[in-house]
Amino acid sequence: MEYIILGITLALVLAFTTLIEGFLTVGNLLILAQNSTALAILGCGMAAVIINRGLDLSQISVMVAVSAVFGLMLSNGADYMMAMGAAFILALILGALNGWLVAYIEIPALMSTLATAMLIAGFCRWGILQGEFLVLIPKDLPQVIYISTGKISIFPVSVVIGIVVLIATFILLNLTVLGRMFYAMGDNYIAARLSGLSVRTATIWLYIFSAITAFIAGIIVSSSSGTVDFRIVTNGTMLFEVIMVVVLGGIPLRGGRGGVFNLIIGVVLISVLQNGMTLLNLSGQIQDLVKGLILISAIVIDNYINPKDTETNTQGDL
Repeated sequence: MEYIILGITLALVLAFTTLIEGFLTVGNLLILAQNSTALAILGCGMAAVIINRGLDLSQISVMVAVSAVFGLMLSNGADYMMAMGAAFILALILGALNGWLVAYIEIPALMSTLATAMLIAGFCRWGILQGEFLVLIPKDLPQVIYISTGKISIFPVSVVIGIVVLIATFILLNLTVLGRMFYAMGDNYIAARLSGLSVRTATIWLYIFSAITAFIAGIIVSSSSGTVDFRIVTNGTMLFEVIMVVVLGGIPLRGGRGGVFNLIIGVVLISVLQNGMTLLNLSGQIQDLVKGLILISAIVIDNYINPKDTETNTQGDL
């Protein structure tokens, strides 16, 4: 499936290059990469969870919550590293909570992460922001300026961070015992458990990793925009896009297969599509319509290429 998506992406690049002057320039490609960095980072966490045959619907809520703590501490005069450390610890706690609910309470990931998404967003707005939607980030801080506008060689700092996260995810999934456990659990959870693997501990680390990617993406997004907007959680678009790039890249929702290469293909397709449609001045509604049609098509193709059989039907559900 990934090669089909890669072919569609190349066709879109050729079409947009013909229709849009300056589409295939270094400047536009760097803008495209910078705009897709947060999506790629979040996709790393979501890809690992889906490979494990799970789903993390709380990822965007975690991202917004840790960003809000980060922004509020900076606004109240806290040291930058202290604010980042507090946000990171909160991400670890929330990730461990998700993992504990799935691994030990044995609530299906779909339901448990949906519940924690609502809990986290509601508590932050009520308990921390007192009903407000926005948290302002001090954009005059040198560290914030460096993340939002700094460059390493010709590459934006955020893009470099995204590349590092992709490499780290590849190492985790392919070169560590924990990563191989994720694949084994996604392929057949019961067999992995009966073979003696520490599936409960691995599940907790899995959701902690997803929360860490949400933390990194949150720092980048909030530093770039200067705000933390809780409406990202309520409109659901960003979560939809994260799941979409994972599925489009060829990582099946039934788990056990896929990797970073698949994720990159999905991110490139959606980024090229969004960039091209924006330059063509298509409305947001039309863009959502096109992306929805593409996602449905990808799921249909996935079901055709990877049909369920007696063995897969006996494996654990989301």
